[in-house]
Amino acid sequence: MLSDADILRAMEKGEIHIENFREENLTPNGYDLTIGEIMIPSLDLYIKSGEVVIPPLTRFLVGSKEYIKLGKGYVAQIWIKSRWARRGVLASFGLVDAGFEGILTMGAFATEELKMKVGDKFAQLCFLRLEKPAEKGYEERSGNYQKQKNIKI
Repeated sequence: MLSDADILRAMEKGEIHIENFREENLTPNGYDLTIGEIMIPSLDLYIKSGEVVIPPLTRFLVGSKEYIKLGKGYVAQIWIKSRWARRGVLASFGLVDAGFEGILTMGAFATEELKMKVGDKFAQLCFLRLEKPAEKGYEERSGNYQKQKNIKI
């Protein structure tokens, strides 16, 4: 797993790119992703600014404000911020594949009423260096969400 110094070094080398990078979002071992957009499919609601109240027992999607680009030598794990878990948000995230480029869409479930606003920190991204770079990156293996700039279901 990369430390804050490792992340900055990888960014300087162009191996990891975080558009909309903010120094205050850098953690000792990751980077805090901020909410760029929120979608509640069951309410046909989509916002890119302001605040939204998510009803209890509702699935919702969060799109990161940050546009991420990973080289073939890195993957990333997404972890929900504990402040949201303490408020009753359930989420299970996977790995961001080597070679991925785009915003990150994260699905979650509100167990009780929840107020969220664009710009809040939502999840932490932790980077891992692969032992050997991937032979074929995400864009060559599937690429379904490659270069997405908005939430895509």
